[in-house]
Amino acid sequence: MEQQGILRNWNNEKGFGFIKGAQGDVFVHISAVRGDTRPEVNTEVFYIAKQDQQGRWRATHMRGAELAIDKPKIRRKPHNQPVPQKHQPQTKFSPRAHAGTGKDAAWKALLFFVSIVITAWGLVVLLLHNALFWPMGAYMGASLVSFIQYWTDKNKAQTDEWRTPESSLHLIELLGGWPGAFIAQKLLRHKTRKGSYQATYWLIVLIHLAFWIDTLFLGQHALAFVGWTI
Repeated sequence: MEQQGILRNWNNEKGFGFIKGAQGDVFVHISAVRGDTRPEVNTEVFYIAKQDQQGRWRATHMRGAELAIDKPKIRRKPHNQPVPQKHQPQTKFSPRAHAGTGKDAAWKALLFFVSIVITAWGLVVLLLHNALFWPMGAYMGASLVSFIQYWTDKNKAQTDEWRTPESSLHLIELLGGWPGAFIAQKLLRHKTRKGSYQATYWLIVLIHLAFWIDTLFLGQHALAFVGWTI
């Protein structure tokens, strides 16, 4: 039996979104959509939902409030044909469109190289001078966890499953997993095109870089200012 809800979120490029319904958030894939146009956010919809093996709600059928003849072509993935946005100039800067340029790749590689060298230097200093083994182990462990997170999220994206929250990915990066995240991004070609995600990732890298520069060259003055030293 159909239920009524609101399509609160929709990713037209990837072909999935979430319905706000009686069960809470209900996942819907483009393959379950019926009608003559692709879905639009904040529109009223009617859907049929069931729980998957993990107990999460997933729509097996969704249509707009207005009855329409079903056109299968709306379920085809758009090929480099973005849906025109209202009141959005075509010349507006798009982080996604510029995230993968060669110049960006060059400075990112350079920043990663500098950061990994200074971080490794700092870890060796702590190991030799302070006999602290856990910082190096923390970086290695967090990097491994981060790589696995990316690999899992990449597989989920390809099979239209529920994704790993970006906040979880960033948390492990902040805890020391940013080197593993960078390697995963390059090897798996994942999370490299979203400008906002990349901005947060590189902010995390800069935080770690600033920490080690302060530790190695500035006598931890910045850390002492906030009341924390190692």
